[in-house]
Amino acid sequence: MLVVRAAGWPLVEQAAEVLRAAEESVLRVRLPVHWPETPDDLFAGLPLRHSVWLAGAHVDGASGTVGLVRRMLFPAGSRPSDPTDSDAGPDVRVSVAAPPGGATVGQSVAAVVSAGPEDPPSHWKSLRADRLDLPPGARAVLRYRLTAPDRVELRYDGRHEPETSPWAALALHTPRRLSRPRPVDLVLAVEIAGPQADGGVAVEERLQEAAAVVAAVRDAVGDEDTLRIGLIGYRDHAPLDRPHHSDPLVHRVALSDPQAAEQALGGWHRSALRHDFATGLEHVPHELSYWRDAWRPDSHRVLLVVGSRPPHPRNRPPRVLRRGAAVRICPDRLEWEAALRSVRHYDGVACVAVVDEPTWMDRLAGEPHLAQWADRAWDLFGAEGRFAAGHDPRSIASAVAAPALGLPEDGTPIRLVVSDGAGGDWLPAAAG
Repeated sequence: MLVVRAAGWPLVEQAAEVLRAAEESVLRVRLPVHWPETPDDLFAGLPLRHSVWLAGAHVDGASGTVGLVRRMLFPAGSRPSDPTDSDAGPDVRVSVAAPPGGATVGQSVAAVVSAGPEDPPSHWKSLRADRLDLPPGARAVLRYRLTAPDRVELRYDGRHEPETSPWAALALHTPRRLSRPRPVDLVLAVEIAGPQADGGVAVEERLQEAAAVVAAVRDAVGDEDTLRIGLIGYRDHAPLDRPHHSDPLVHRVALSDPQAAEQALGGWHRSALRHDFATGLEHVPHELSYWRDAWRPDSHRVLLVVGSRPPHPRNRPPRVLRRGAAVRICPDRLEWEAALRSVRHYDGVACVAVVDEPTWMDRLAGEPHLAQWADRAWDLFGAEGRFAAGHDPRSIASAVAAPALGLPEDGTPIRLVVSDGAGGDWLPAAAG
């Protein structure tokens, strides 16, 4: 077929005549001067020769096997919609999820391919691929519209950008199996001391954040039978000059199901703030040494601290430059660093912290010696993950639970989005 657009240029007309004379069976079509703008526009209204699919991965929770799957977006024979027409027809909506924690890099690829029903993944033709910012286990709804036979438009409000990896690489490097998940034993320690001036808002927000992380960990683990959560609520020493006079650990909830932990957190209330620069956090590592018999033999064990001020030092308190009050040492002379090293080494406890830093930790207007000392303490309590207050609970949950979840056996993360929703909508890839 010879297509000539009337451009009023004699050379074009002469070239068309030469081509037509060389092959008498050529069908000649004359088009108006301003259409099509590109050759693609000439075929924009043609029906699809092959179906268009969204490619993804499927993770079998029982066996840990990973396989390629695809979900129909537009069947063969579909005609494109006018991209300028808002009433051209409904978009195709697809629910997807990010791979579980430990099996993802925090970005998942939504790959749209063209293929016949029996074509193996090696024969799938990539039409577009988008890299989505999705925390582990997070869900998203993608909307697609067919605007040309080989052109699909993504409508998604979340952050995304084009993926440059070819489809063959995405398919080839999808792991085939995840390792067997381990149960999770989480001890959540929350600072419940706070200033009276704010009406208890700081402590209430801290408790709400702790509850949100509990819910996110429960979602990340999935099987609630494998998750147990224990609670420790700690406050300030009162008074500070009498050893063994008061226990700053005012709440203890043994390891149990997540619902019990959430219910218990809802009943906690603010305790008085008695010291600006430290609180009774140093008692928490010592308390964990008494929990040794409560850990399950093969569990992933985590201490998650949600607090503001660091623990009291055992001796040598840091200097205070701009404020009158001094930093007080622990009245019980507890060596919290040695206790923390012990539970990490002998019990395999991982440490994660969520910190709402007090104003004196500000680098410019705060107390430099105090800030350095507090930073070091929080780095130890947050060795596997230190987060600022208000951080996405799903990211915190990933730091808590990811090492216990199914890691790819070969160490390669799952790059593709994971199938979500009704299983019948996603079809396994054809062999080959």
